[in-house]
Amino acid sequence: MERGNLRSGTRFAARNLNYYPTVKELLDHHKRLLSHQPAITTRATRIAGLNFGSLLQTTVRFRFDSTIIKSTLRAVFFNLFREHTPGADTGFEVVVTFNAILTSSAEQNTYSLFYGHDHRADNLSGAAPELKYGSTTVVRFLSDVDNIPTSFDQEALIASHRRAFESSNVRVHQFVNIVYLIYRFVDTNSTVAERKKAEKSKTRDGSEPSTSANFDDGGSLPKKRS
Repeated sequence: MERGNLRSGTRFAARNLNYYPTVKELLDHHKRLLSHQPAITTRATRIAGLNFGSLLQTTVRFRFDSTIIKSTLRAVFFNLFREHTPGADTGFEVVVTFNAILTSSAEQNTYSLFYGHDHRADNLSGAAPELKYGSTTVVRFLSDVDNIPTSFDQEALIASHRRAFESSNVRVHQFVNIVYLIYRFVDTNSTVAERKKAEKSKTRDGSEPSTSANFDDGGSLPKKRS
């Protein structure tokens, strides 16, 4: 694959190196990936061919040995449910992928970084097929967050991805990050209508619209009133 095709690769191509002679030099150059603080970003993307609606994508990146994955994902989904209450037949889809260090025997044991968050044109999940983990997890209620895989064994993953790059001279040396890609289709028209309805309700009685729910036992936000 040509360097720079990946989202992160494009952004950092100007200063990234193709290969590093040691793992330490590679990690020194990518210290942001080793932060103990999770990196969380959310963006909305228009879908080609549709005049309404967008795809909401939230990306949550952890260092591989993070101990706060489950609690952080629960907090992220708490905010997502508060902002985008799903209907009976809707929800969020979660894709798991990784950032990994690859080693090349053809380049005298040099090392490079491979980003699992991948936006190649033919990639529908947003995750590189070489590093995508398992199947998509659907989250319709906060309790469904418990179904998202959060614990991984480094050696077992390396073994299961031994053939991920069999068409080239590289192999996975080490996993650096666990990356969660959270998707939801947002109907712009209905979202705007609900917000206007909530604002009118607030203006009429002078109180905030109720959005309380018992999240501790896995409850979801109240359904929209008709």
